[in-house]
Amino acid sequence: MEAAMQNILKIFLFVALIFSQASAFEKVLQTKEYEIILSAPKNFTSGKNEFSVSIKQNGDEIEASDVAVKFMMPEMPGMPKMSEDSQISKDGEKAYKGVVHFPHGGTWQIRASFKIDDKNYLAKGSIDF
Repeated sequence: MEAAMQNILKIFLFVALIFSQASAFEKVLQTKEYEIILSAPKNFTSGKNEFSVSIKQNGDEIEASDVAVKFMMPEMPGMPKMSEDSQISKDGEKAYKGVVHFPHGGTWQIRASFKIDDKNYLAKGSIDF
C-alpha cells in the first residue's frame, strides 16, 4: 500500500513539473517554410506583456535577422485603427524576447516578420484577450 502511494506521489510530481514548464500562452504562426512561435508565461492582457519568439524549420530552431512583431487592431465604429510595435531583442543564439504594451483587450492581428539569407518572410495570425 505504501509503495502504491509513493508511485502515485511520483506521478503527481512528474505531471506538476511538466505543467510548470509549459507556457500559459503560445501562438504558432506559419509561413510556407517556417513556424514562428510566440510564447509567454501568462496570457496577454492590457498593459505590459513579455513574450518569447522562436523560429523553426522542420522542428529545429534557426537564427534569423530583422525579427519584428507588430500587433494591430482594425478601425471600428467610434475607435481608430491601432498599432503596437513590440521591442524585440536576442535572447541567446536562436531565440528572441519581446515586450509589447496593449492599451486594452480585444482581437489583435499579429504580423511577424524576419529575414533569412537576405529573403524577407511574413507570418500572420491573431490573438483575442
